[in-house]
Amino acid sequence: MSKIVTFASANLANQNDMAAFLSAIPNGAQLGKILENKKPISTRAYDDDPQIALFVSSDGNVVNCFTVADVTIDQAELIAAACELTPVSNAQAFQNLVELALGSR
Repeated sequence: MSKIVTFASANLANQNDMAAFLSAIPNGAQLGKILENKKPISTRAYDDDPQIALFVSSDGNVVNCFTVADVTIDQAELIAAACELTPVSNAQAFQNLVELALGSR
């Protein structure tokens, strides 16, 4: 069964886009401070209770967040390892990566 992946993106230079982007992310204010330096980053977070994994990446101009619902911490680690090997920047490519990492394909 394929996992549900959602995608959000924002231009770091656009304050309105960033405010909307960060408001939808747990600990968005902390992430916003990290993104202020406009340097490339790649980070992830996992929330046990709803079993949601977040994968955030930025090239210093645009920030992307991929959210995967209904995954265990072990599955989130498999996805994170796949992200390190194959960076992606769009929702379909990330969905494919998740399915490959979890053996859904």
